[in-house]
Amino acid sequence: MLPAACAAGAGGLTIVVVPLVSLRGDIKDRCDALGIECVEWSGRRPHEWAPIVLVTPEAAVSESFGHFVNRQRAMGRLDRIVVDECHVVLDSGAGGAWRSRVLGLRGLVKAETQLVYLTATLRPADEAEFGRLVGLPAAGTRWFRGATTRKNVRYEVRRYDAREEEEEDVVAALVEEKKARYGEEKGKIVVYCDTVKKAEQYARRLGGLCYHRNVG
Repeated sequence: MLPAACAAGAGGLTIVVVPLVSLRGDIKDRCDALGIECVEWSGRRPHEWAPIVLVTPEAAVSESFGHFVNRQRAMGRLDRIVVDECHVVLDSGAGGAWRSRVLGLRGLVKAETQLVYLTATLRPADEAEFGRLVGLPAAGTRWFRGATTRKNVRYEVRRYDAREEEEEDVVAALVEEKKARYGEEKGKIVVYCDTVKKAEQYARRLGGLCYHRNVG
């Protein structure tokens, strides 16, 4: 956000590719609070002079957005393209079942501008595959890593005997334990599942909301 704010005074443009609706809203709110003009991409009404443009991965690979990028390059306004939560490329690359158009982001290298990829969950072992999927050249690519530990985050592993206990019962008991300990007014409990069927099953059991790729 800081580079974009600095470049805005000189008429520069930063494009931010954001895969999550909630995250786009958060970035927009933060920019508004700081007095930085920030708009969400609309193919019907392109924002030619906004300093920050937020766009979904699918829209970023569309023909209309490609024309927009080319116009910005021709005017000398395009400073950088930032791809947030870039690890979704790996999820889309495994068989292409989830948001397969995300793989089209490899075309961003043709913009011939600075590309910045941000993530907190890309393992060092996945760097080569990520670079291959997005078309990053080995020469000229720099990797920056910071500490992933947080003082306000604690990890814990709960083991159970699958021969004597059902996974669903164990998770339900754990959720009730956390609710009793922290209270529902202090935050939310998120249960991640590896299948849509299991997510719907847990939502019914726990009485919560269910989100997956087929929702909305």
